[in-house]
Amino acid sequence: MTILFSFFFLYNYIESTHTYAKLFLTREKTYPYALTPHVFFDQKVNSYDSGVFQAYIPEDPRYPALWARAWINGHPLSMKKYTRAQAIGTGLVSRHSKYVWLSEEYTGSGELHKQAEFVVLPAEGTQKIDEYVCILNWDHVDRPIEEVTFTMDLGAITMAIPGIGRQNNPFYVQWLYGTFFRLEPPGYQRAGSTVSWRWTHISSIDQKIRVQWYAWYR
Repeated sequence: MTILFSFFFLYNYIESTHTYAKLFLTREKTYPYALTPHVFFDQKVNSYDSGVFQAYIPEDPRYPALWARAWINGHPLSMKKYTRAQAIGTGLVSRHSKYVWLSEEYTGSGELHKQAEFVVLPAEGTQKIDEYVCILNWDHVDRPIEEVTFTMDLGAITMAIPGIGRQNNPFYVQWLYGTFFRLEPPGYQRAGSTVSWRWTHISSIDQKIRVQWYAWYR
């Protein structure tokens, strides 16, 4: 694998990054046809670069990716999964992850678009609380990042809760986002069934987003 080095004449400016994740349930195709939580991941990074780069998606071993793909300005990039040790020389490995998906090398600026689908494995120590963790990791940029956002769509799994569905009762909303779901870090905003975090004018970020919920389907 090619190892990338950053020289003084290279330029890397990330204008903004916007990440969307949707939690949903799928039914296995074999007996006992259990329900399994999945997460659809979609991320767009707008940057101005000079030099050679790679798209990357960190992967937590608790949430193995079924697939990952990327595009630069609409042009598809092939991606491959590496261990942290294999990828450490790229500088593209978060301290929170053990694996990372890396694309082929590319040059140029514009919109880098990444997608993946993750399976959520049962959380350790309990059979009824599941969680999903997403890692936002950018550093080694030449100017502060103007905006970083992360949006988690909980609508599909909320509608699947037995005997509940859609409700507007304020006590239900308080129970849903205070007891059924547990969200970290604090400081998120909620709009309908989505919750979002936002950071502006930051020089780097290595942030863990954690969503926990009651796994009634297990």
